[in-house]
Amino acid sequence: MRAVCSTDVFGKKLALVSRGVSARSTIQLLGGILLEVEDGALKLSATDMEISIQTTSPAEIEGEGRVVIPARIFNDIVRSLPAGNFTLEYDGSEGTVRLAAGENEYTIRAYAADDYPKLPEFDAEGAFRMPGESLVETVEKVSRSYSRDETRPVLTGILISFEDARVRMVTTDSYRLSIKETELATTPFEDSREAIIPARAMTEVSRIFSGSDENDVEVSLSENQALFRIGDVVFGTRLIDGNFPEYRRLLPSGFEREISVSREDLMGTLRRVNLFAQRQTPPVPVSLSFTEGSVEVIVKNGDVGEAHEKLPANSEDDFLISFNPGYLLDGVSAIDTEKVKFKLNEALKPGLIVPGENGEENGDGGEPDFLYLIMPMRDPSRS
Repeated sequence: MRAVCSTDVFGKKLALVSRGVSARSTIQLLGGILLEVEDGALKLSATDMEISIQTTSPAEIEGEGRVVIPARIFNDIVRSLPAGNFTLEYDGSEGTVRLAAGENEYTIRAYAADDYPKLPEFDAEGAFRMPGESLVETVEKVSRSYSRDETRPVLTGILISFEDARVRMVTTDSYRLSIKETELATTPFEDSREAIIPARAMTEVSRIFSGSDENDVEVSLSENQALFRIGDVVFGTRLIDGNFPEYRRLLPSGFEREISVSREDLMGTLRRVNLFAQRQTPPVPVSLSFTEGSVEVIVKNGDVGEAHEKLPANSEDDFLISFNPGYLLDGVSAIDTEKVKFKLNEALKPGLIVPGENGEENGDGGEPDFLYLIMPMRDPSRS
């Protein structure tokens, strides 16, 4: 196999696929890039057995062949080559790959591809599309709430539900819950589909789309895999097996008070007062003390000091509730409207943060398309 490639184009493809290479596996093949000829182009693939990335790069090709090249040295060499073209040649009898650019020449010991894992193929017939920008926005909003605790794998994923012409993504770490709905770019489903996809994998899909020139992302679900096609890139991930929490039961059926605050003002206040909360275990709570027409944001830290800031709010009675400062800031920052609306009941019951006036609605009863449920904290300084 011999190929002449653009250093710039091939280098970008190689860097992209290398994000699927296993960094910790003891299996040598998983530390490499599978290179093979497909339809007159070079196909590059990588997997760590949890995710896979496949793409193609244009090239002038002679012959056939498949080879696995160690990813790190392959990347380092291609990235350091001068602009222009380079030649890649695979000698199966020697088990080496030769790279040449001008007077520069490099020989890399490679692996035979016979035992490389078979990667999933994208099923275009059963696939559906969603706007890429909407996918990126949705993943960004809900990714604040997934758990980083690997002992509870289900909570490290995003529950994705497809129904009619909408997709709903849900995450929770048991302390907060994010729900975001988005329109699909396909015709409505006749039935519903649901899967738990690793949150880190969805973040990678968003990253790939953001680096592309595509408008849509195609999605194909199987029993244990989710595949995403973005232009000539196919990203695959294993699904998380298990039962996602019954999140609908966590949503209160009604609220005693709904209070709106300027998002921009509240964001600035939280960033400042949270400096007094710092990162302590257990966390120092931030308290919202509502009175008629205003809210006072308070942090009291015996080791650091106190912070008090007052903001206008359309509250009508006296009410005090406390939250984890980081969780509260995550929820407020996920809102993209001028106002943030708090829906609250008792001081130790979950509260809801939703878009305020001029917020996007899902067209079904005027409900907001993004919900952030947050558990309150007891404030030891007030007990």
